[in-house]
Amino acid sequence: MSSFTKDISFIPINKKIEINQEMAIIDGETNSKTIILENFDGIHIVNFWASWCGPCIEEISELNKFQQEILTENLNVNLIGINIFDKKKDAIEFYLKYKPFFKTVFDKKNTISVKFSVMGVPETYFVKDGKILFKYMGKINQEILRRGMNESITY
Repeated sequence: MSSFTKDISFIPINKKIEINQEMAIIDGETNSKTIILENFDGIHIVNFWASWCGPCIEEISELNKFQQEILTENLNVNLIGINIFDKKKDAIEFYLKYKPFFKTVFDKKNTISVKFSVMGVPETYFVKDGKILFKYMGKINQEILRRGMNESITY
């Protein structure tokens, strides 16, 4: 039983997700490289954001700190930010201004949010071996990220 059963911010999903989607890497370049987002083996924390979203701006420093924690502690988890509901130029401007240093991509087709059933931004999904375990709605911080990661490991 999940320890999140009494935490209304964590919403259980328990849904297998199959994604084979081309995404543009946001790296400050207008002609950025693309990747195919498809392999969700292991633990992934997927944060959906938009450039005009105030809480998304506020949580960037927390996501960056957590990415640093992943690198420093050699944690076996991947953090990815997916920009949705935006024009690519706005996503690039956001990237240049706030400097996220975790993998950040742009949904060129505006369909990945449907596959994840995103209601709004920011939302953060905890995925293990291709299955969305749960999501957190709202601005996230290091403590919440750590709790979600630990819950995903023991799931």
